[in-house]
Amino acid sequence: MEILKRALKPAPAQPTESQLWQLLNSLNDVVIAIDDRHRILAVNQCWEKTTGFAVEASLEQCFTDFLHPEDLGNWQQVLEQLAEGGSQLIWFRLLHASGEIRWCEMRLQSMRDDSFYPLSATLCDITPQVRNEQVRTASHRSLQSLVDRLPAMLYRSRNNHSWTMEYVSSGCELLTGHSAESLLNQSHISLGSMIHPDDADNVWEQVQVALQNQDTFDLHYRLTKACGEEIRVRDKGRGLYSSSGMVLGVEGVILQCN
Repeated sequence: MEILKRALKPAPAQPTESQLWQLLNSLNDVVIAIDDRHRILAVNQCWEKTTGFAVEASLEQCFTDFLHPEDLGNWQQVLEQLAEGGSQLIWFRLLHASGEIRWCEMRLQSMRDDSFYPLSATLCDITPQVRNEQVRTASHRSLQSLVDRLPAMLYRSRNNHSWTMEYVSSGCELLTGHSAESLLNQSHISLGSMIHPDDADNVWEQVQVALQNQDTFDLHYRLTKACGEEIRVRDKGRGLYSSSGMVLGVEGVILQCN
């Protein structure tokens, strides 16, 4: 009897078109359908929030008209890949009605199994994330440029008698006459080879004491430049340690003293 009741139970009502659009318009991502001529067949209200263009004015318009010209090649490439099946993810720039550039992430797929078109896609605005990354990159470039212009040598080295360099700033050339490239991971040209022989043992011993105590060091010694000139420098630094306290290296900054 229970089986019969379930069999006679009316099927749940299917959502109406109005209800489906109400659902789509409540989303914070753009949902869009595109035909074989790249025209916008349908799009939800988030499109207007993302691009500044009204939905009604955008329908039947070519989707590529809203793309940044430099991204048209990427768009075409993704379409070619999509024709082989599956779905595709693309990042591109949309031209906002205000003239601003909006970075977007779009996932494209075919709406039919027997035909490439029409296409459906979801699109989200990732401009804040991209902008933050661009700001960080620009800040890093500015900081690196500042470091490279300083007549100083910022370094990270191994804890050996050669003080083999794992990182050295471009300012080392102003200080020592050697380029950063010539000092990295070298033993025949190293900080150790430039320290005056009469100062080398003292520098080594004082750094080892500081490393053992996990303290900073502040040293003055003589250094010989690539041209043979002898200068006095100040070397201030500290050790790098693992979580177990093992010494991983030394980092610091070397400046010329008057």
